[in-house]
Amino acid sequence: MINKNKIYWEKEDKIARVNNESPKKVEIQPTLNNFELNSIDWHKYNLAKTQEKRLFYQLLHELCSIIPEPLQEKGRPRAKLKDLVFSLGLKLYSNYSGRKVYSDLVHAKGAGYVSNNLHYNTLTDFLNCPVTYDLLQRLLTISALPLKHLEDSFSIDSSGFGSYQYERWIRTRFRNNKKGWRNYIKGHIFIGTRTNVIISCEATYGNQADVKQAPKLLESLKEFNVKEVSMDAGYRSQRLHQIVESLGGLPFVPFSPRTNPKVGKAPEIWIRMFRYFQTNKEDFMKHYHKRSNVETVFSMVKMRLGEFLKCKKFDTQRSELLMKFICHNICCLVQEIYDRGVHVDFKKFIDKLTDRKVEEASGLMVDRNLQERDL
Repeated sequence: MINKNKIYWEKEDKIARVNNESPKKVEIQPTLNNFELNSIDWHKYNLAKTQEKRLFYQLLHELCSIIPEPLQEKGRPRAKLKDLVFSLGLKLYSNYSGRKVYSDLVHAKGAGYVSNNLHYNTLTDFLNCPVTYDLLQRLLTISALPLKHLEDSFSIDSSGFGSYQYERWIRTRFRNNKKGWRNYIKGHIFIGTRTNVIISCEATYGNQADVKQAPKLLESLKEFNVKEVSMDAGYRSQRLHQIVESLGGLPFVPFSPRTNPKVGKAPEIWIRMFRYFQTNKEDFMKHYHKRSNVETVFSMVKMRLGEFLKCKKFDTQRSELLMKFICHNICCLVQEIYDRGVHVDFKKFIDKLTDRKVEEASGLMVDRNLQERDL
């Protein structure tokens, strides 16, 4: 069988030699520590796990402390945004219902983490609020920024989170069950492959295409030093290649054997990466398989915080899923504090929340009457 792609590139090399030009090659930037397999320091690992819950309270409190509070001139005192986010995070971290987590909130108030014990219905109202999703998206990115100096290789993928336990996502995904898609929220996440921290997330219906969500998720990488982004074949898009290149990185997406890019029509980065895929496939796949860390992240979240969502409405489930990912990020921060001595200071990123969009969100919070209730 004739390999048309091989003939194409041999012809390109021949033209380059006639014109005394060297064929273009892809220069791979060295990544941090080259991702060598190191043995686990079990002493640090044990310290991180035994101290995780205590530090989770502290880090979540510090993250919530940067949330701006809207002014209130009249009306019944409403719940503070800081208390709402902290109480919601504690609820999902403990994996309890709103009623059962109340005793934990009493202890949190005694320790000074919240100013008041919120009614469980107030937490539900907060999840139902349409601007909660935007606020939690920003907090998710901020919770990942303390680790930005450790990350230069990234990956993206999606997985489903269900609202009931009679069907599993793996069956819905591969049995092509169209009815089952409606019962799942699909979380599209962008992660750092070294620390497994989630940088950004977009939650959609279960039947939404992955490639359509990627451009928006890539916007969050502007704060990071991007050297490479690995994605599976579902993200094989010329536009995504160009976006990753504009961020200073190289996209590692496996090509189809039938791909035959034409010079002058396909973007240069698409042609360069295809050529690298054909001539250095073994090395290409080493970079590509870093995307396996995405599956690790989904496994960590589902095993630690649960595969199913307790809320029933779509908007509420989206916010609940984002809060799960924020809890996962805080656990990653605890691990890196002991492993690499990371210093966490969320106040440096307070400008990410002080903008017009958040002020509008605060105003809508007032309209929703998120008032303190008495048990």
